[in-house]
Amino acid sequence: MNGFLEVLRTARLTMSDDELSEAVQLLNNEKNTRRERAFKVNKGSMKAGDTVSFINNDGDRVLGEVKKVKQKKAIVVVGNVNWDVPIGMLSAAR
Repeated sequence: MNGFLEVLRTARLTMSDDELSEAVQLLNNEKNTRRERAFKVNKGSMKAGDTVSFINNDGDRVLGEVKKVKQKKAIVVVGNVNWDVPIGMLSAAR
């Protein structure tokens, strides 16, 4: 496990409610900023047939193939299932 995550796990126990709320807000803002940045990069370069990965609802990274790129989302085929994934959550598979 990442040492930084262990520090966060410990720090959350000593934070006040206000500090915890502010920390959550900071992390959410950073996540949104990264998704927006990824959206801008991916939107211009992504096309049908590309292999991509994303984190599914269970928190697992899955690989799939882009079937269609829409305005803000892409249809990604994983096995026999189509996922409607926000473009900012996709990353090119290595």
